[in-house]
Amino acid sequence: MQKSEKIIIIFLLICIIIVNIFIFFIYKMNIDMDKSLENKIVYVTKTGKTAYEIYQNDKIIEIFDNYEEALEYAKKYENSSIKKSGDYKWVWDSNPPYEVYQGYNLLKKFVDYKEALEYAKKYENSTIFFRESNTFIWDSNTKIPNNYQIYNVPRISQYPELFRGCEVTSLTMLLNYKGINVNKMELAEKIKKEPFIFTLNNNNIKYNGNPHQGFVGDIYSKENDGYGVYNEPIYELLKQYIGGEALNLTGANFKDLYYYINKNSPIWVIINSRFKPLSEDEFDYLNTTRGNVKMTYREHSVLITGYDNEYIYYNDPMYPDMTYKKNKNEFIKAWEQMGKQAITYVP
Repeated sequence: MQKSEKIIIIFLLICIIIVNIFIFFIYKMNIDMDKSLENKIVYVTKTGKTAYEIYQNDKIIEIFDNYEEALEYAKKYENSSIKKSGDYKWVWDSNPPYEVYQGYNLLKKFVDYKEALEYAKKYENSTIFFRESNTFIWDSNTKIPNNYQIYNVPRISQYPELFRGCEVTSLTMLLNYKGINVNKMELAEKIKKEPFIFTLNNNNIKYNGNPHQGFVGDIYSKENDGYGVYNEPIYELLKQYIGGEALNLTGANFKDLYYYINKNSPIWVIINSRFKPLSEDEFDYLNTTRGNVKMTYREHSVLITGYDNEYIYYNDPMYPDMTYKKNKNEFIKAWEQMGKQAITYVP
């Protein structure tokens, strides 16, 4: 064997030894860290305090017995979260809420449900995990039939108390079906509000309220100006009652809503009162501080309860005497024209 070859072999052996020592050192550090964290949990539990566990990418990294300290620490790290020891729900979470899996493998995280769903559909045996509810909310192996209808969904009138209250009344029907005891007047009081028109900084420039931020104008009476509210404030209001089970499907395709209808979750939507596409001359714009927002005074909200090959079935807060049906193609086009707004709850 050449001298140079011996030197190379010796060098490689030294490298292998160094790598093994490094691996052992890291392993020992992880064991020591795990033991340290376990000791902290035991200590906090013995003192009768609540242990707040800090995670990064779902791996525990620290423990505190004070929430404010835990939050301050967690905010230093990306994809961090906090939960109480022994509890499966996050009390604070900076991770994107939607996680796409194939089998047991995490593929990608998303902030938006629509993007998560489009990505998940590319893979067989894929699922979507919703961190806010700590459950899987979509499964590619679920077969969707051509027709399905949810029965016994409460029918509630927005009249006479809420002249413009179709959105909160439809939400009331959704919550009541889920078993939440709440009425339309309570929701009308709690929904965020925006003035119909106002001036800013005394510059005499007039602005409209923004339906993406709150209910615009008077929800109660036709004697005053008013418009309505879009999905974001409704979603926030729904979360006040059911927390992480609230699910905003806005932006998804209409067929994607069938998944949840088949699991007996009715769908709150924004549409128009004609339930078919409107001509452009029936639309106008609200001049908001965040730019123009497209609107029509035919804006309406109903609760979808079913579908088949020809019709969409829904409860209408303007006409609560029965479950109605409208032409499927026209209904879908009208819904798309209003921005594909849809909200439900985790099945």
